[in-house]
Amino acid sequence: GLMIKSVAQLRTVDFPFAVESIFTARLNLPQSDYEDAAARTAFYREFLQRLQVTPGVEAATLSDGLPARGNGMRVFEIEGGEYPTERDYPSAREGIVTPGYFATFETPILDGRAFEFSDTKDNIPVALVNQSFAREFFEGDEPLGKRFRIRQGDDVYDWMTVVGVVPDLKMEGIGNNDESPAGYYVAVDQFAEILGNTVSVGVRTAGDPGGMASRVRETVSAMDANLPIYDALPMQQVIDEQTWFYRTFGALFMVFGFVALFLAAVGLYGVMSFSVSQRTREMGIRMALGGDNGRLILLAMRRGMRQLAIGITLGIGLAALATRPLQIILYEVDARDPVIFGGVVLALA
Repeated sequence: GLMIKSVAQLRTVDFPFAVESIFTARLNLPQSDYEDAAARTAFYREFLQRLQVTPGVEAATLSDGLPARGNGMRVFEIEGGEYPTERDYPSAREGIVTPGYFATFETPILDGRAFEFSDTKDNIPVALVNQSFAREFFEGDEPLGKRFRIRQGDDVYDWMTVVGVVPDLKMEGIGNNDESPAGYYVAVDQFAEILGNTVSVGVRTAGDPGGMASRVRETVSAMDANLPIYDALPMQQVIDEQTWFYRTFGALFMVFGFVALFLAAVGLYGVMSFSVSQRTREMGIRMALGGDNGRLILLAMRRGMRQLAIGITLGIGLAALATRPLQIILYEVDARDPVIFGGVVLALA
């Protein structure tokens, strides 16, 4: 029952970002050719500008990861906060993106502004936060204008000013029900040193995203003939790869679940039928003495329902314990969902 609901949830989920029209790929700059952050930043900037004027491209972006694929955690501190020990510093998910990231995935800016090409190393560091970050760390205060900074071991970065708020784009990844979705975004030009040599490419196309691979490959080759792209996939396939285990395990559990329910139903019928057949002579005598049909039916059902109540009570208790480990393969479904538990009880009853 839980797996059926999970698969149903997954098929009807409305992602807060564009999927159908998006082409994605990955790019890795060799350390030997792009030794420092300045060289990588220059490449990313030119590559993005070329992508944006490629035929069939409506919008393009580069980032350290794609929506719903899961972003890494980063420790930070909020201006004015008190952190007596290292363990007291909070952490949130981090996205490093270029201007056009939210436009590419057709995600609205809820408050403030998006990143701009003027957000470079020479200007004040800025950040965008998602709604969960704003709720969790600013506790209802106006997030715009707030400042926080990244901590990486003994390194402490410059204070960043919040200039925008965006929706939650599943930075925790798909299916991490117990993980916090709170996260923030910084600009590639300002934090290229923590981005590294690998980026994800996101392109919103005017037509079929599957036909965009060759054009993106040509754009890369025009800048560096020895640089390949990999993981060239439509965004829908990226989502499918993130959710394959829900469909696979969902199908297996559904089959086993229906078999178990069928066997339980057959067993219940068999027990009730045997119980009633054992009392056929008794019922004949009761009828001969004037017993009415309703009372006889109640007599037969009373014992069966008592057995059923004991079985269901034990079963529900065991199920409540057994389903908790299943939480990792459930999609936005509580492992003790009362609707599912109640439905199974009702079906057996």
